Amino acid sequence: MRCPNLYELPPPPAGMKGWPWDSESTRFDFQLLRDNPPQRISIVTPSFNQGQFLEETIRSVLLQGYPDMEYIIIDGGSTDNSIDIIKKYSPWLKYWVSEPDRGQSNAINRGFKKATGSLYAYINSDDLYEPNALDAIATAFAENSSIDLVAGICVVFDQEREKRLFHPLWPDHLSEYVRTTFSSTFGQPASFWTKDIYGKAGGFDESLSFCFDREFFLKVGLAGAKTKMIPSKIARFREHGQSKSVTQAARFHEESIIILDRYGEICGLSIQDRKASERIMRNEIAYLQTFSIWKNKGRQSAILSFLRMILNSPNLFFQRKILGQMRRLLFFRAQNVAELQ
Repeated sequence: MRCPNLYELPPPPAGMKGWPWDSESTRFDFQLLRDNPPQRISIVTPSFNQGQFLEETIRSVLLQGYPDMEYIIIDGGSTDNSIDIIKKYSPWLKYWVSEPDRGQSNAINRGFKKATGSLYAYINSDDLYEPNALDAIATAFAENSSIDLVAGICVVFDQEREKRLFHPLWPDHLSEYVRTTFSSTFGQPASFWTKDIYGKAGGFDESLSFCFDREFFLKVGLAGAKTKMIPSKIARFREHGQSKSVTQAARFHEESIIILDRYGEICGLSIQDRKASERIMRNEIAYLQTFSIWKNKGRQSAILSFLRMILNSPNLFFQRKILGQMRRLLFFRAQNVAELQ
């Protein structure tokens, strides 16, 4: 499908200005690819009750100006205004559905089963693409037909400002993906890969709910993928109070232990290194759980949790953030969990 022009889409909500509301990407220049026709790009958005962000995501995909793109939305049965938004843009969607699923990784895999493109990507319903992102990606793949994955710069932002730029880097060694939690060397929203390498990697592991993207990129590396990192802004990652990385951070560490157990030896980590990495992850879980216990059971229970953590790992006591947590437990009156952490 050809990406629609700005005037073809429904008008933006009142007061919404800038990209992707009242501006669009430049139309794709076929001369960039010389004699190679543009590859079809299939993009999937898993969605669930993110209506406050979803329309911005959708418009950032549709307004890319690319000549052969298909967009698929797999909604998990949202109860907010998400379905109204999806229906509003349904004429430009390859496929969409709203029904209960088995989680985000299941939704993404289901979306790619409907895809017919040779290049794949997924963008979450609270993130968005930069203008001309697909131009930069398609050109990078066209310049080298053996490339399996391309990643660009990911802009990290919140409702107030652009916070930082996440410059892409393919790790020197795949153990980077298993050694610590949240270890990523490029931003998932700013990455695209071939249908072929997706198949070789076996898609996304549906038993994982938090670290499935990192596990997927690890499998891509283990499959021998050739990668290219480009200096173009491709996507924006939104940090907000309802995101999983904020509200359920401990779960990322728990799944990181699963990935470490599964791939640590394959990635060349010694038994000692694996034990040391697991200890770091478990200590981080204990640290986060102390805040959670404070929120749900009160300060006294949290202090007991903190003491158990120190008894299990005495060396933690001298870490700056542990000392900070102790000061909060003793002196700070928190109004909500965000203030605690």
